[in-house]
Amino acid sequence: MKWNKYVMEEGKISGSIFVAILLIMISLYMQSKLVLFVAVFFLSAVLINRVYLKKAGNQFYFENSNEKHRMFIDEKGIWRLKFQNEGVPILKGEMRITFDHFVAPEGEHASSSLSIFEISVPFTSFTHQTREILIPFSAQSRGIAKIRKLELRIPSLFGFGETLLEFNPFIKQQTVVYPNRMPVKGLNEQLSVWQGESPVPYSIYQHRNGHIGTRNYVPSDSFNQIHWKATAKRQVLQTKIYEKITDKGTALAFNISNGHSMSGHLEEYLSCIAEFAYFAFHKNIPYLLCINVRTSGNVPFVYLPKGEGREHLQKALEILASISTYSTSVSYQTMLAFYQRHLASLPVLIHAGIRTEENNQSFVYESQKGVRLLELTIEKEHGRLAPLMMVKERRRFS
Repeated sequence: MKWNKYVMEEGKISGSIFVAILLIMISLYMQSKLVLFVAVFFLSAVLINRVYLKKAGNQFYFENSNEKHRMFIDEKGIWRLKFQNEGVPILKGEMRITFDHFVAPEGEHASSSLSIFEISVPFTSFTHQTREILIPFSAQSRGIAKIRKLELRIPSLFGFGETLLEFNPFIKQQTVVYPNRMPVKGLNEQLSVWQGESPVPYSIYQHRNGHIGTRNYVPSDSFNQIHWKATAKRQVLQTKIYEKITDKGTALAFNISNGHSMSGHLEEYLSCIAEFAYFAFHKNIPYLLCINVRTSGNVPFVYLPKGEGREHLQKALEILASISTYSTSVSYQTMLAFYQRHLASLPVLIHAGIRTEENNQSFVYESQKGVRLLELTIEKEHGRLAPLMMVKERRRFS
């Protein structure tokens, strides 16, 4: 892999070379072997120093392995960096590794800022030698930690300048730190009855946008299901027959924004959604996620298609880990409109985050299709899942 190489010599080297040449001329004039020896030795040292700086780091390789570590907060891991030196020996160098603050290094050779850690490791490597640097760390907070910068400082042989190597390509190693789980009250009560493990011989969900026929009214039918035109025509009460939604699953839509800023309960919501993902995994409930974080592609926001099982859980947790306070959001209403036009509705829709009156209109449309609406809200030390209630205020903070 390619390195950007910078050779930095001290300004006094050129003056030293001039002084050495001047001493040689003086020694020849004075016929002094001692002065000549000192001058030639000094000049040779300066020239060797310059040649070393130019050749140091040539044919030095970093094995950019594609590794992804997955862990929870407080778990421990290791960055493994492997190097191969086929050039001149590297003596008393210093390797500096910079990575995101989601993982914290263990040891004394680290400095930190608000968002990064920097590790400094002594580095010596002889010709045809392979070196591996191990950096132990512990997961500190939710996020995806990447090695942002890798550089090697090689001092000159005699203390006049140094060679700096900066690794240019993207470093593939990363560590995904999953969010903590927060208890969600009502999760079992609201979803188990509707989306349990046992299959049912018929669907209890109906697509109410259009009926496919009528039948004779029975006492158990709801009064608002009566088809009055068919009743008048046949002179017998007729009940509308709707198309059944036979799919099983839950859609979760999360609004990360609060107007022009990020939700103040971002971490709590992500922890509750992680709890929901685990619950769905154990109950074999298929689900999809929609989060109004801008992305490129056919779906303009973060979207996890419907699925279930361990692999689906892992994808969900990685998505939750990737959400950042620096993420750019799209309009929540735009996301809901896209979902309704281009994605298949599921029997249950969970809303999380702030919603407006315009959002409520989209939810009314979903309820008219027979979709059951739930809302995930944040309380003191837990979340709560309950039926979504429409409000008249322009904006509801949850």
